Amino acid sequence: MRWVACGLALFLLAPAAPAASPEPAYWRLPSGLRVLAQQAPGSGLVAVAVLVGAAPRVEEASQAGLSILTREVMLQGTLRRSGEALADALDGIGASLRALTGADHTEWTLLVPVERVDPALELLVEVLTQPRFDPRDVETQRRISLVRLRQQREQPQARAVELANGLVYDLHPYRRPLLGTPETLEHLDRDDLVRYHQTYYTAPNVVVSVAGDLPVPTAVAKVVRAFQGLRAEPLPRRVKVLDVVERALMRRPRERQEVFEAQQTASAWVAVSYLGVEVTHPDWAALRVAAGLLGGGMASRLFQSLRERQGLAYAVGAGFPTHQGPAALTMAAGVDPANVERALREMLREVEDLAARPPSEDEVARARSRAAGLHLLDHEDLRRRAFYPAWYELLGAGYRFDREVVRLLSQVTPADVQRVARRYLRHPAVAVVGPTWR
Repeated sequence: MRWVACGLALFLLAPAAPAASPEPAYWRLPSGLRVLAQQAPGSGLVAVAVLVGAAPRVEEASQAGLSILTREVMLQGTLRRSGEALADALDGIGASLRALTGADHTEWTLLVPVERVDPALELLVEVLTQPRFDPRDVETQRRISLVRLRQQREQPQARAVELANGLVYDLHPYRRPLLGTPETLEHLDRDDLVRYHQTYYTAPNVVVSVAGDLPVPTAVAKVVRAFQGLRAEPLPRRVKVLDVVERALMRRPRERQEVFEAQQTASAWVAVSYLGVEVTHPDWAALRVAAGLLGGGMASRLFQSLRERQGLAYAVGAGFPTHQGPAALTMAAGVDPANVERALREMLREVEDLAARPPSEDEVARARSRAAGLHLLDHEDLRRRAFYPAWYELLGAGYRFDREVVRLLSQVTPADVQRVARRYLRHPAVAVVGPTWR
């Protein structure tokens, strides 16, 4: 069996479907389960993406890391078969299963030859609904998570971004690492995982999306049959309250904030974050273009200034991820420790310049085209074509948003970029990780 289990990358981009692809058909079942299906003939394959609102955003502070730990233990075996037997069963039908967790979701994506869809769906539903949560598996995966967490904290780039987010998000769950903390991981036990699974792996909190070489009615019938036993309990009230109080948990900074963490590394990393907006906000597209203009690729302002002209950074970029709640626009640069202050000054200067005067139409057009091109290219992967409509549906933007992204990006003007820079890119959260600073 081939499966991948890891956290979502920091600068996750969310592409729109190619114009030629059909809009997915959509059903909401009486249980609350949402089902999407689109036919993509010719490949002989079917991708099934199951998006679950089981993620760090809904974790209690004392249970940070529970989403990923639960996911990892679920992969270790079910009530019917061990993890090894599960791997053998998937290999036996030529299927691959991938599990990923982001700030707002956990994704389970299946890729299988079209003639083996039924047994593959049975195995997938077995993993999702019948995990055994063996205490030995819990302990093993806890140790692995602690090792991964230590490794992540020893990576200055990831650590700098984590620290900057901690300043930006104040009390919001987004401030916590996806993997949790050593303190929270040490106290999680089997009962915590069982309760979390029972609470969040329910039909109203799940979107299933199918893309591939199956007629839509056939695909939907197979999903309905496979998932008919999924429990239908509603989400806890605290999740609904979070939607209302979210902004109060991340007060927009009114002054510059800074944090430094010493690490004995050959280079230093500088991260600068600004609190932006959620995916459903009208300014989302303009901030995506602004992030690309600042640090998306070799033609971006940060790359040209810090690396090409001044030689201050060996790596530099910017990103604005897609979140259900307000996301942070983050710039990051790897520099010689002696150049930290100069590099930081130049990064802030580029942001200030963007707010002071609108960029040229050519510059904005280039950033728009790059963002749209990346979006469309990602949909060449059948698994991503299944994933994105379900992801936007789960985030509250609606599955049709997947086809709107390129249009929204294309409408961003230089004035829009300057406007969002003035409104959102004002009080930076600065994190530096390296041997010394000041």
